[in-house]
Amino acid sequence: MLASRLQKDEALRMCGQLSKTKDHTGVSSKAEDCVNAVKAAAGNRIAAEILRSKIKKKLRLKFKTESETQMAHLLLEVDGKTLVEVLAPKYPSAQFAFTLLAAVEGRADAVRLHGLWGSARFREPLLRQLSHAVYENCVDLNSEECRIALLKLYYYHY
Repeated sequence: MLASRLQKDEALRMCGQLSKTKDHTGVSSKAEDCVNAVKAAAGNRIAAEILRSKIKKKLRLKFKTESETQMAHLLLEVDGKTLVEVLAPKYPSAQFAFTLLAAVEGRADAVRLHGLWGSARFREPLLRQLSHAVYENCVDLNSEECRIALLKLYYYHY
């Protein structure tokens, strides 16, 4: 749906197929997460808020010293589509692809959120450091510092 290959209804139908997989409570958390992601990407504010809270929880655990207001402001600036882009990728290279897409589209807040999320999510120290540099340096996508941070991340992946 993010790549405009599926319509919302079709994506929700596919989420329904995940309901066959249940967790230890008897509920399909995968299906629920999928429905929230589709709804958030389609502009549903409640679903977007659910995704924001998941991101906020993880970031708070990882960055106890980071300014709470900076992170909260950044999370409020992005739309549901960006929240899904941040949470969806399983692999660092896919996360980087979404980061580059956001940069090409001129979405600085999205680029910064990808960087912040990557620095909290990934285990490898160099990848975490390079992701955090994107968060810190990409307030202005046209700045030399941002371009260098993205280039270093590119060289890490490729």
